[in-house]
Amino acid sequence: MKTALFPLVLMFFVYSCTAEQAPKPDPGIAPNACDTAVITSDYIMTTISSKCTNGACHKGTGNFVVSDFSTLAKLKTYLNANEALFRERVTGPNADMPPRGEKFSQGTRDSINCWLSHGMPE
Repeated sequence: MKTALFPLVLMFFVYSCTAEQAPKPDPGIAPNACDTAVITSDYIMTTISSKCTNGACHKGTGNFVVSDFSTLAKLKTYLNANEALFRERVTGPNADMPPRGEKFSQGTRDSINCWLSHGMPE
């Protein structure tokens, strides 16, 4: 008799587990990549150095002294005073910087925007 009840009991447990409903998801705001991304200042400086401080541009000499990106401190000083202009010209949809060569990829522009949005963390 015990062996005859075992399949019935087992079937009951299997059915009861599959009939449960999962809890409804939280209707809050879904996180995006920028919410969880960790973009470091080292990454930003490497990126800016590769495109902006090479040649005669933005390295603290020549015609572009007003926008000196040669150090993190100088870049942050510039960004604190000119963030909207920087976003427009470097990371915006109609970005025109750098003026020569290949522009930043969309992923790089998104990373820079994310770093700016998080307050330029170290």
